[in-house]
This record gives sequence, structure tokens and C-alpha cells, in this order.
Amino acid sequence: MSQEQLQQVNEMIRSGPDLGSLPVPELRVAFDGFADFTPFDPSIKFEVVDANGVPCEIGVAPGSRTDATLLYLHGGGYVIGSITSHRGLVARLGQAASMRTMAVDYRLAPEHPFPAAVDDAVAAYQWLLDSGTPPDRIFFAGDSAGGGLVVATMLRCKARNIPLPRAAVLFSPFADMGTAGQSLVDNRDRDFVVTEGVAPGMAETYLAGAEAASPEASPIYGDLAGLPPILIQVSSHEVLLDDSLRLLRAAILVDVQVHLRVYQGLPHVWQLFTGTLDEGQAALEEAGAFFDKHLDM
Repeated sequence: MSQEQLQQVNEMIRSGPDLGSLPVPELRVAFDGFADFTPFDPSIKFEVVDANGVPCEIGVAPGSRTDATLLYLHGGGYVIGSITSHRGLVARLGQAASMRTMAVDYRLAPEHPFPAAVDDAVAAYQWLLDSGTPPDRIFFAGDSAGGGLVVATMLRCKARNIPLPRAAVLFSPFADMGTAGQSLVDNRDRDFVVTEGVAPGMAETYLAGAEAASPEASPIYGDLAGLPPILIQVSSHEVLLDDSLRLLRAAILVDVQVHLRVYQGLPHVWQLFTGTLDEGQAALEEAGAFFDKHLDM
């Protein structure tokens, strides 16, 4: 990473929407503008599908296999984010993994608080299973709230005896709605994306009075035993760093195969800035190699 690249991204973030001040409707529109930071191959074919009532977008790049699917859950604190904001990230990750993608447009708070996001993610996954894709040919990935939602979805599936996916990748997961990690204090002056107060505010909006320690809201409190292999990517400068560390510990204690990769000095979900940061593409390539390894097992 060059300092010039990082400075350019930090300037883009500072000039972008203030996640803590704009009204939600305006913030959603502004956040969708993050899509411009990660351009994607125009030859990728996209198709919108209704997955048990949940809008989803399937993407297939030339040469990608269609006998395996990467199901993606976007970030945005359960309040913002969409297929649009993350289309470039998902498309590039699909190319890195050489498989088709399915981005899930789950419902958002405050209109649809917890557990609506989990309900939608499970419904979309069930649709994929019912459409004939075996669970061992399905992979989960998600960033920030979407990363926490990946684990929450797997916990719901485990509880209902729904077959689990083959493996999962989490980018900077937001996995504690109680926002109790020490890194929220330690990194508050180093994280230009999730500034002080943003994470607690979005968590409160999503919970709408529900218990923060519920495993489907905060999977760091869940029983992760039996979950498939997980790769976690996070930056040393994130206020949510401790969410990754605590998920790692929870997985290790029950013998889940888990690997944590800590990148240095990067913003929250830097993969959204792959068009500028070399580390963005490097992270996606690492995730793609992880999926490929488990696809061939």
C-alpha cells in the first residue's frame, strides 16, 4: 500500500456521507455512492431474482463456474447498504473465487428491526438450496453487519437443522450489538469510517429494544460449534477490531476451523475501496483462494 493510495481513500471517506448525522433516507442514497469506488467488469451478467420473497441479484462473470454460488450479505449497520452499494465488491469477489454470486437485499432497520435481516438471509439461502445448489457448493461472505449476519444466519440454520454452507468469509464483522469491545475506544481516532457513536447508534436502531446478547443479534455470544471453516479479515485501525478477535476466540474454543488475517492501517471494510487500494484486491484474492481451497476438498 502506498501512502498516496491511503491518503486518497481517507479523503474520499471524509468527503463522503457522515454516517452519524444524515437522516436515514438520505444516508442510504449517499452510501450507495460508495459503489463508484470499486468499478467492476462490465461483461458480468446480472439477474434479479425473488428468493422466497427476498430480492437478490445473481452475478455471473465470464468463465465463472455456475455449479457453486457465493451468497453475499452486505454491510451498513443493518440500517444502510444495498446490492447497489456493494455490487463492485461482490462482483470482484466472485471473480476472485471464479464462481457466481448471489447478493441478498435483506430488509433494513428502523422499518424492519431485528430479526428481519436474519429471517431474510435464511429465506434466501433456503431458496438457493431448494433451487438445486447443494450446501457444499454454497459459500457465505459478508462485511461489517453483513459479516455478523453471516454467522447469525449459520446459527439459525444450525438450530433448525438446515444444512450449513461449505465455508464463510467475514470482512470486518460487526458481531456485538452491545458494542462492548475495547477497540471502540482504542481506535476511535484511527477509524475514519465508523466514527464514535455510529456503531452504538446503528445497533440500537437494529435491536429496537431486543436483547443485545441474543446470539442471532450478537453472534459472539452464540455456540459456534459445528460451523464450517471461517476466514476473518480485519484492519488494526478499526473500532470493530475486537468483534473479530472475540469471534475468533469463540470459534477456537469449540474447535471451528478459523483463520484471522489482520491487515495494518486500513479503513473499515477497505475492500469497498478496491478500485484505489491494492490491499483491497489482495484481500479479495485471499478470500477467493480460501473458497477455492474448500471447494476442491
